[in-house]
Amino acid sequence: MSRAREKNTVEDYRALDVRELQRHGVLVAGWRGKWQWSRDGEVRASIGLEVESLERLRLCYQVTFQGRAEAKDYPVRVTWTPCHLGGSRPWFLCPDCGRRVAKIYSHGVFACRHCLRLNYRCQQVSKRDVASDRSFKLRDTLGCDEGFLSVPAECIPKPKGMHWRTFNRKIAQLKAVDGRAWGDARALLDRLERRVRP
Repeated sequence: MSRAREKNTVEDYRALDVRELQRHGVLVAGWRGKWQWSRDGEVRASIGLEVESLERLRLCYQVTFQGRAEAKDYPVRVTWTPCHLGGSRPWFLCPDCGRRVAKIYSHGVFACRHCLRLNYRCQQVSKRDVASDRSFKLRDTLGCDEGFLSVPAECIPKPKGMHWRTFNRKIAQLKAVDGRAWGDARALLDRLERRVRP
């Protein structure tokens, strides 16, 4: 039901997240190895990483474009900012624009989402679908796999371990969201009927 996408999204690209590298102990001067992307337990892509210093990381990989493989080997700068409770947090400096970012995305060379003109998938959802999407998310928190067209909010049982006050608040939210989703669905059906009528 969403409108046609206007831009590519960050979900369409492989991301290199500096926070994830830090969590896995990669950001240590002298570290050298491979970073892999997997889906369903199967490795889909990998790149070579070499941490030259705490402020500089080298990426080494191959890209294939129109059947030709091209080797890429270039540095990416890393900067650190202090945290309020001690320690410091790493950031990439985008190889293209120099912007401080947590993630860079693969598109031939790695760059930030601003340079690649990427946005998030949720930014491309039609306004008509917002209530329906919100309804599904609320239902998921309540342990319900069915949509607003199948199961009314009143029929959802309280999940084990959830406080009654929390449950009642979520059901009230869900009723309001479902009302908007029903209104959007009716408006869509009315538009479709008008188009079909001779």
